[in-house]
Amino acid sequence: MHAIFLLAQEGQVKTSAAAQGFSVFEIFEKGGPLMYGLLGLSFIALMAVFVCLWTTRSTAVLTRDIVLTVESYIRRKDYGGLLELCKNDGSSFARTVHVIVMFMQRNKRANMDAVREVASAEATRQANILTRQINWLSDIGSIAPMVGLLGTVLGMMTTFWEMAQGNFEGVKQMQMASGISEAMITTAGGLVLAIPCMLSYAVFRNRIQKHITDMEVAITHILSVLTVQADREYRLGNSVTQKGNRTELMEDDDM
Repeated sequence: MHAIFLLAQEGQVKTSAAAQGFSVFEIFEKGGPLMYGLLGLSFIALMAVFVCLWTTRSTAVLTRDIVLTVESYIRRKDYGGLLELCKNDGSSFARTVHVIVMFMQRNKRANMDAVREVASAEATRQANILTRQINWLSDIGSIAPMVGLLGTVLGMMTTFWEMAQGNFEGVKQMQMASGISEAMITTAGGLVLAIPCMLSYAVFRNRIQKHITDMEVAITHILSVLTVQADREYRLGNSVTQKGNRTELMEDDDM
């Protein structure tokens, strides 16, 4: 009987502790209206993470073996096929090469310095597109603690308002505790949202920096190939011109 009595007492203690516990939904409700703002920011951050996972994958910036393929098109002087390749590829590198080739096709007399300026401008634009997408995570990581701090201030205002009433007994005491809990919950909520956002931002930033470096190396290689090709065509053109001049001189001497 004594053992049964002890088991009954232990069950009552556990039931009482479970009744005093709070679920996640109850903690969310006790955080006040600003918790809904943090919830909205968390949904935006989650969508931003999925977008960044898709847009910062390696194939979206520089697909495998495309540099060698682009080089082979340039050496064959198949610029029409190269434009079609870049259009179908859709990577950041392919879009940059597409702009370079289009500029060269529309400006036959443009020198390589002008081509390099166009390539640099387009590569910078593509890098900004990648960076702009991860800035959402950085912005949310900065805004979330501020929202939590605002909730803290509002909760402390509620607490001091109750203290100003001059009655700390009974219900007033419970209301003061409610204001303090609201302040702490919103602060914790803001930090819980901000920390993963900043960690995700750091991961995506390092990934993008690596991709941008690889793309810069690839574009530099393609510009070098274009320069060699342009120099070769220039030398061939000069040799043809010189041969034509010699032929005309020989014909004039015969006459």
